[in-house]
Amino acid sequence: MTHDGPALALESVGMHYPTGTTALDGVSLRVGDGEFVAVVGPSGCGKSTLLRLAAGLLTPTTGTVARSAARLGFVFQDPTLLPWRTVRRNVELSGELRDEPVAQRRERAARALARVGLAEAAEQLPRTLSGGMRMRVSLARTLAGQPELMLFDEPFGSLDEITRERLGEELQALYVADRFAGLLVTHSVAEAVFLSQRVVVMADRRIVGEVGVPLPYPREPQVRFLPEFTALTAQVTGMLRAGSAEQAVAVAR
Repeated sequence: MTHDGPALALESVGMHYPTGTTALDGVSLRVGDGEFVAVVGPSGCGKSTLLRLAAGLLTPTTGTVARSAARLGFVFQDPTLLPWRTVRRNVELSGELRDEPVAQRRERAARALARVGLAEAAEQLPRTLSGGMRMRVSLARTLAGQPELMLFDEPFGSLDEITRERLGEELQALYVADRFAGLLVTHSVAEAVFLSQRVVVMADRRIVGEVGVPLPYPREPQVRFLPEFTALTAQVTGMLRAGSAEQAVAVAR
């Protein structure tokens, strides 16, 4: 769906706590309709705070946060599944909270589970699933809400490298099919470059750089071995190192 203005816009956003801690300082970031943007940065630089502000879970101290996307989805670091509910009933949960008719939420849940390859696991409990499968359930639960803007907080960070790459490829396929707007926070430079059209680099609670990713979609797994991909990851890594060095100097002062 096309909106007036970007799906998400943060303008000169600051987040300052009464304790004196500054989590973000003067951050401006826009995510257009159908655009996928990744944010990378060292721990403590403000990435997760930025994502929570984008979701409306926090209110900025200064600046503004605006969303034109009506339907928002949030995929957390942990799948946050209810252990006593089946896979299907976990995916239906968002529809229940929106008070959707039973038939509608079941149909949406079934379609979402099929899209992430878990149709046959619908009646299993979360404890019977692998870590990768539980994260697929989390994705399905979000997809069932048909979001126009999806926020991802390091969703694959706890998984092994092979599973992480495979889920990244599956997430890319979902994005190509739906063209929702996406904002991904990750520590993995390769993941950021593979999935996004722009990589935003953060350090010391601010944005220190940005790298465009001109690689066309769909991106095959082998794209990670191309010279262009390697050059992009090197460029982002260089910005990260420079920003981290500046942050270390600021802390030392």
